Amino acid sequence: MKLFICFLLFLNPSVNFDYKKRILPYSIVISKADLIVEGSITSVSKGKYELLINQFIKGKSTPKIKVEIFEDWMCDRRIEKPKAGQKLILFLEKENSYYSIINQSTGELFVSKDNSVRTFMMDKFPKSTVLKKGITMFLDTYTCQGNLNDRFLQNIHFQKKKTSTEIDKMKKENEFFKYLVGEGIQ
Repeated sequence: MKLFICFLLFLNPSVNFDYKKRILPYSIVISKADLIVEGSITSVSKGKYELLINQFIKGKSTPKIKVEIFEDWMCDRRIEKPKAGQKLILFLEKENSYYSIINQSTGELFVSKDNSVRTFMMDKFPKSTVLKKGITMFLDTYTCQGNLNDRFLQNIHFQKKKTSTEIDKMKKENEFFKYLVGEGIQ
């Protein structure tokens, strides 16, 4: 018995239960997305929910789409279970007949009745109107170059479509655009 206890005490410091989510920067999530939308859940079924889109921010699709529900895990949980009537902003990749959320909770933003945006991450987000405008400004200003499916995101860079003076002016106009440009984009 002593030997078993000593063995457990020996192993305990070497076992790491500290899990951490690999969070993709929103500049990458936006660039990777086939579809960025705001909409409301109309129904929830096993493993998927149906979303009625009321605004397309990036890309186009039918007004109703099926979205795969990502599995909660220790360091990446949904703040609410999906239910009919929830309003969301989603960053999506097209899978066969449905869409999947990019980087789990990073790509699923809950919009409250007062248009505040909530997510599992602790970042403070602006109101949904400011966030959507910032995403649109980012898409109009930068083009992502490189392989977005590379696990380590090596050799990815952003090409400017506007001058630095224009970009500085845009940073003052929208706090989410300023946040996106501050994520290491030059």
